[in-house]
Amino acid sequence: AASDVYKRQELSSTASQLDIKNAYRRLASKYHPDRNQASDANEKFQKIQEAYSVLSNPAKKKQYMEAEYTTVIDPRTFVESFWNQTLNTSE
Repeated sequence: AASDVYKRQELSSTASQLDIKNAYRRLASKYHPDRNQASDANEKFQKIQEAYSVLSNPAKKKQYMEAEYTTVIDPRTFVESFWNQTLNTSE
C-alpha cells in the first residue's frame, strides 16, 4: 500500500535520502535477529530491508511512487459524480 515502505522505515513520504539511510540503520540495528530475540524480530528486519531496497534506489523509488500515487479514474464516473454532487447541493 501507499505508505507501507515509509511506515516500515518510520518516515514520511518527503524524507530525504539521508533520513532514509539513518532510519534504516537505526531500525536494522534495533530489529537485527542477532540483537533482538523477539519472535517477530526477523520478520520486521526483513520488511525493513525490503523497504530500504526500494527507497534507497532512485529508479525503484520512482517506480513505487508512480505506481502507488497514480490512480486511473474513469472519466464517465468522474463526470457523473461531479454533476450528481453539483445538482444535489441545491436541495
